[in-house]
Amino acid sequence: MRLIKRIKLIYTFYSSFILLSTIITISCLTTFWKNGFGIFAGLFWFKIITLAIIFHFINGYKSKEFYYYQNLGISKNLLFTTTFIFDFSLFLFSIFQIHPIK
Repeated sequence: MRLIKRIKLIYTFYSSFILLSTIITISCLTTFWKNGFGIFAGLFWFKIITLAIIFHFINGYKSKEFYYYQNLGISKNLLFTTTFIFDFSLFLFSIFQIHPIK
C-alpha cells in the first residue's frame, strides 16, 4: 500500500481523538508554564495515563471500525502505535520548546 494512503488512514483514525489529546496537551503545557521543570515528571505520567485511558475508550468505542482499517491492510496495533508515538512526541517537543521561552 502506498505510504500516502497509509498516512491518510492513520490520520483519519487519529482525528477521532485529536481534540481530546490536544486539550490534554495544552493543559499540560499551561501547567508546565506556570510551575516550571519541577513538575515535568508528573506531567509525563499524566500524559501516559491519559493516553492509556484514551486507548481503553477508543478500543471499546470503535471496535467495529477496526475491521475497516484491517481490510485496508492496517492493523490495530499499527494504528495505536503510530498515533500514540506521534502524539507523545508532539507533547515532548512542545514541552522542550516552551521551556527555553520561560
